[in-house]
Amino acid sequence: MFETVALGRRYSDKEYAELAPQLRMRLFEAQRQCMERGIPLLITIAGIDGAGRGAVVNLLSEWMDSKFVRNYVFWMETDEERERPVEWRYWRCLPAEGTASVFVGGWYGPSVRLFCCGELKEHEFNANMHHWRGLETSLADSGMALAKIWLHLDKKRHDRRLKKRLENKDLHHFTPYDKKTAENYEGLAEAASRAITLTDRADAPWTIVDAADANYRNLAVARAVISAVERAVAARDAKAIRVRAEVEEGADDITREGIISTLEAIDLSVTAENDGYKKELSALQLELRDLTFQAYRKGISSTLVFEGWDAAGKGGAIRRLLAGVDARISQVFPFSAPTDEERAHHYLWRFWRHIPRAGFVTVYDRSWYGRVLVERVEKLTPREDWSRAYAEINLFEAQLTARNNILLKFWMHISPDEQLRRFREREEVPWKQYKITAEDWRNREKWPEYVRAADEMFLRTSTEYAPWKVIAAEDKKYARLSVLRAYRDALKTALRRAREKKGK
Repeated sequence: MFETVALGRRYSDKEYAELAPQLRMRLFEAQRQCMERGIPLLITIAGIDGAGRGAVVNLLSEWMDSKFVRNYVFWMETDEERERPVEWRYWRCLPAEGTASVFVGGWYGPSVRLFCCGELKEHEFNANMHHWRGLETSLADSGMALAKIWLHLDKKRHDRRLKKRLENKDLHHFTPYDKKTAENYEGLAEAASRAITLTDRADAPWTIVDAADANYRNLAVARAVISAVERAVAARDAKAIRVRAEVEEGADDITREGIISTLEAIDLSVTAENDGYKKELSALQLELRDLTFQAYRKGISSTLVFEGWDAAGKGGAIRRLLAGVDARISQVFPFSAPTDEERAHHYLWRFWRHIPRAGFVTVYDRSWYGRVLVERVEKLTPREDWSRAYAEINLFEAQLTARNNILLKFWMHISPDEQLRRFREREEVPWKQYKITAEDWRNREKWPEYVRAADEMFLRTSTEYAPWKVIAAEDKKYARLSVLRAYRDALKTALRRAREKKGK
């Protein structure tokens, strides 16, 4: 792959002096387009050691408006990052609308270097590349401009620069893996070639730059970033046309007359025995306190998602569940309409921020499923976006569960009649009045549409690693006990698996 790249391309200082101002203005104009159109820009600068990655990052900061550019170097993994899924460290650094993030090495760096050093098997490396390719497709589809740049050197130039760096004792930029890969040029080039082949796609193509001549390198990088922005602008314009056509056609969901939904099949007549409720609740809470402490010690985290109808008892179930968990290791995050900062990012960004550390418990009161529920029903998001979200959510949840994270998704279900009774009770009881809003009544009018959306959500996102648990919540006591039992059983299963894994 790289044989046709390292051909000694160069620009004289005179040529560079003529071309650089023109490209700098084009790059600045591209950044202005991002700001005006609300396009986030992600630039990944990777390459052979000594190819000038640091110089390129400095150049971009100089040629672009640095107030809206953030640079991130993922050299060493922190303790905070080690206690979460690997994607967490990158998600929280993704750019907001109109801003740019520069990733040095990006998410490719660790996999390429581990594979080069023989510490990552081929199938693991290929799986990682497939994963990152999927993430980039999701980001591009959401409107992000992606520029991926590999700076390359032939072996002779690489060896000369490495020798010079070593002679100058310029080692503070080297991580342990940098030292290993710097001395294994062929291995690094082979790993990079494989990564580029597996992840080069039309929506996020790689640009391979001959970095032997700094003048040529700088101009080639600027052109690559400009092209990425132009691609994103064209994609956004094309999407706007499709969305307008969808609105004009009045596209709506296909009706499902005569089909029984998942929710309609739930038996809502089940109840808990009043006499034994308090006793069982206390026993479950004590059991949860012991199990969650064991999970904390073993680094097993928990992510608990609560969705369901307004007034279905999500808050009450959450309070009873967390009464059995030490408050020092648990948090609840309620979600409603996104803030301006959250709206400026990919819709999953605000949820990635709160992923629990190893051993901790995070409860989401409403969640990422708003994308395929309220945003779908209320037509806040175009069809192509919420339709794509099912696959994005499944990928997200697979990432959560891949690293000792229990993921439970509860849908609290009640009948329309019971919801009406609870709404009226909230209006009549002073200390409950804050719970009822005009929006609650408006949402109630679209009950059939929400049933259809929820049914498709269950069908497309209830997976082996993250199944939905529909809780009959007509009787609040029964619902609360059901939630606590489900979490208790999940903790027991996770702890048993941890013991079995340790015993192997």
